Amino acid sequence: MKRALEAAHNVDVGDQYFGQKNFDGALMRYKEALEEKPEDAAIHVRLGRVHEKLGQLPQAIEAYSAAQKLPRTVKWTDEAKSALLRLQHTTGS
Repeated sequence: MKRALEAAHNVDVGDQYFGQKNFDGALMRYKEALEEKPEDAAIHVRLGRVHEKLGQLPQAIEAYSAAQKLPRTVKWTDEAKSALLRLQHTTGS
C-alpha cells in the first residue's frame, strides 16, 4: 500500500511538472513512480509523453511499447497505440 501511495504521489508531482513544461522534473518523478509500480501502463504512457517532449524518440517508443504489453484500460491502450504509430512514422521504423 505504501508503495502505491508513493507512486501516486510521484505521478501527481510529475503531472504538475509536465503541465509546467518542466519535462526533466516530470521524467524524474515518473521514473520514481515506475520503480514503485512497474506494471502500471499509465506510468509507462506518461514516460512516453515526456520522452517525446524531450526529443528522446527511441525512449518514447520503448515506453509506449511497454505500456501496450501490460494490463491496462482502453484509454491507455489507445493512446500508446496511436503514439507508437505516430513515432514510428516519424522515425521511419
